[in-house]
Amino acid sequence: HVVGGDVTVNGISQKEKGVYWANLALHIDQIDRLHPYLTVNETLKFAWQCRNAGTHMKPFMPADDAEVKELVKKLDDEFWTVRVVMEGLGLARVKDTFVGDNTSVRGVSGGEKKRVTVAEMACVGVPVMCCDEISTGLDAATTFDITKLLRFVTQMSGGVKLVSLLQPPPETVALFDELILLDSGRVIYAGPVDDVVGYFQNLGYDIPERMDVADWLQQVPSKDGAFLRKEGTEGEHLTTEQFKEHFDNSPQGLAIKEACAAPYKNSLAGLNKRVKMKYRNSWYRSLRLLVSREMLLWWRDKYQIRARVAQDLIMGIVAGTVFWQQNDDPQSVMGILFQSMFFVCVGAMLKVPAQFEPRGIFYKQQDVNFFPTWTFVAGRSLAALPTSVIDGVLYGSIIYWFVGLAHNNGASIANFFVFMLLILTASLTAGLMFSIFSATVKDKSTGQACMAVAIVVLVLFSGFTVQPDVIPDYWIWAYWMNMFGWILRALVLNEFQSGKYDTVTPTGNTEGEEILILFGFTLNGEVFTYEWVWWAVLFSFGCAAMSVAAATYFLSAWRFETGKGLGTDIPDDPEDDVVIEDVSIPFQKVNLTFKDIHYTVTASTSDEKLELLRGIDGYIEAGKMTALMGSSGAGKTTLMDVLSLRKSSGEIEGEVTLNGHPQESRSFRRCTGYVEQFDVQSPMQTIRETVDFSAKLRLDETDPMVTDEN
Repeated sequence: HVVGGDVTVNGISQKEKGVYWANLALHIDQIDRLHPYLTVNETLKFAWQCRNAGTHMKPFMPADDAEVKELVKKLDDEFWTVRVVMEGLGLARVKDTFVGDNTSVRGVSGGEKKRVTVAEMACVGVPVMCCDEISTGLDAATTFDITKLLRFVTQMSGGVKLVSLLQPPPETVALFDELILLDSGRVIYAGPVDDVVGYFQNLGYDIPERMDVADWLQQVPSKDGAFLRKEGTEGEHLTTEQFKEHFDNSPQGLAIKEACAAPYKNSLAGLNKRVKMKYRNSWYRSLRLLVSREMLLWWRDKYQIRARVAQDLIMGIVAGTVFWQQNDDPQSVMGILFQSMFFVCVGAMLKVPAQFEPRGIFYKQQDVNFFPTWTFVAGRSLAALPTSVIDGVLYGSIIYWFVGLAHNNGASIANFFVFMLLILTASLTAGLMFSIFSATVKDKSTGQACMAVAIVVLVLFSGFTVQPDVIPDYWIWAYWMNMFGWILRALVLNEFQSGKYDTVTPTGNTEGEEILILFGFTLNGEVFTYEWVWWAVLFSFGCAAMSVAAATYFLSAWRFETGKGLGTDIPDDPEDDVVIEDVSIPFQKVNLTFKDIHYTVTASTSDEKLELLRGIDGYIEAGKMTALMGSSGAGKTTLMDVLSLRKSSGEIEGEVTLNGHPQESRSFRRCTGYVEQFDVQSPMQTIRETVDFSAKLRLDETDPMVTDEN
């Protein structure tokens, strides 16, 4: 894409050297990109610490004043900014609740999540804040409160807030000082809110008595604006070009041109020195923050931890019993060593797809200069260490003792610990290597395909599928660059060069050396010695470091779209004629009754019980449409989830009946439909295909009114 023009803040251009633009202006996306396993409080604290270095000390404060230091310390200890933002946006009561997502993690409501998105960036504190449709998912009262708070903060701080709202109520519009009206990518008005009605009235458009100003302004430049022309006004409905021409020649338009052309006296010297610092924290503090966050996210995901432990136990027992005490068979030992390495590496590969979804969160935080990219990759990498330890301790221990690998008869317990170290190293390094794909490919499915190809190549040149001494010379480089080959060789040497196989054979070699020669582990005619085990560990750490560097580079240099705005490029009037046909599908009318509904859940970060629904009674009569209303977080979605049998966790009490019959899962799901708050659709299907598929699944195919045509 091509971007033209120039944007300045106090006369400072985006191209100005020595200034980081992200420290002057930020963008609040209309899509909520938040970690589901962090609480509201933790999300805001992380943002504040990243951009304020964990202190309320400002450049204009006397840093040597004892009273100032004491006051700042008090503010820092209680995270004053975070607390005030939460209270201002009505998030204090859910501060210890997970943010959650739309699928597996129960969290705050949709409206509260939108407020968390706004609050996260409000904790950053920059002069210019662009808020993209922050009212999406919010009720009118909450939108008004947030806008009122933004206005107050703007007036107090002297900053700039540029806000786009979706169908704002008139009382919210009245809070703004200035208004910019766009149509087809052109400005058709920019000026005081109080003057906008008079401006368009002078162009021949009248506002109906009972129409909101915001709705009227959106309708004026559209094709429906023709119906708003004053009676007796000469000329037809204005086009976008004509609207723009009128505005350019208006007093408001000329004033903007004059202001843009006038030189600005301020310079870099008048800017806060922090604007000239890309990151507020040192690399060490950024790394600490990220390691702490990533470790917390790992610990909070109890399902993946339990799954990993179960996977290691089950596979360890299965593989261990299959090769039970087969230590006297070199072929079996070779097989279990390769299987051990392959198992932990595949397990590490399976963790990579989960890195695609949070990529949008990283992009957002990267744009606002939360931390250096390499600290994010390093923090994520260190957070993978516990999983590798689980692999080494659980799986490695079971395999080693079930199979009876070298630990006596010349070997020692040290060989067991080296084995666990190699398993841990293989798991960690493989995870870091495969994580490069999460930075270089567009989506999860493509990444999985690339990783599948990569692991086939790694196995092929590991020295197990094809022995190292028979790999062609023109492919031998692939063996020496292959982490699988180094780890497998180290595992083999740790076993057969352990001292257990030191009996000398008639050839003059030990039993261990004969086995190594048999499997092709030789270099220039000589068998590998035990020191190559440590070279393998060093090589693996080198691969890990290079993987971190590669992921850092690609995350910084490449970027993939992680979600579009909530809009469409489809024209309003389709060219194809739509045939409208009346279809009558008979159905049984149903009266829905619910009595004394209670819903209790466990708090996100403690064992406290929270009652979200408290004795709800209701009767909904057939043929009537009922509005379920309440402020954001009141429990509207929770009640509908409970009535629709969508809750899979928590404790539900109460009685639900249809036409007097108790609610039964199978029949109830068959006779109801539920339009959820979040859009969950197949992205590659057209609208018609989506509707057709749903209709064919739910409607009775024997009904004569249900045909492919209608």
